[in-house]
Amino acid sequence: MHSVVTKAMTKMLVMLLSLSVAACGFKPLYAVDQRGDKSGLRTVNLVSIDTSEEVEPFLQEAFGRRTVSEGEAATYDLFITAAERAERLAVQIDSTVTRYNYRLLGRYTLVNRKTGKTTKGRGTAVASFNVVSSQVSTLSAEKTAREKAARVLVEEIERDILVRLERAKSDT
Repeated sequence: MHSVVTKAMTKMLVMLLSLSVAACGFKPLYAVDQRGDKSGLRTVNLVSIDTSEEVEPFLQEAFGRRTVSEGEAATYDLFITAAERAERLAVQIDSTVTRYNYRLLGRYTLVNRKTGKTTKGRGTAVASFNVVSSQVSTLSAEKTAREKAARVLVEEIERDILVRLERAKSDT
């Protein structure tokens, strides 16, 4: 009986909290507007990614899912510079490395097409992979770590851009 009352009180508390948050004007970054469009980088045209050949396709793909495909419809242009680094994480007594941290560092510049105003920021993503006796498995693990780091970096940059744009909108 006690757990039923607790569950009911919890539901009531969640409903009251959601009403109070809605009343204060809070709008989630990933909300859907009146036209049914999702927030996000839909108004951004990805102009260039300056990074290594190995990671560029993963970044292109991750940004491609979030940005407009037609450059003319965009409100902003986005320029990305990314650098990658593999850091030794687990080293055995005989100096062989068994695990790496793959770190992807990205800097971006967002340019408003109408005003020319620029917004700069950066993001970091880390993914780990193991080094095993099979070279094919190690290369596959490294590729997977690159893919994951690229997705995480894009998500971090997107979140940073959305927060900055929302902050700028509320300042005006």
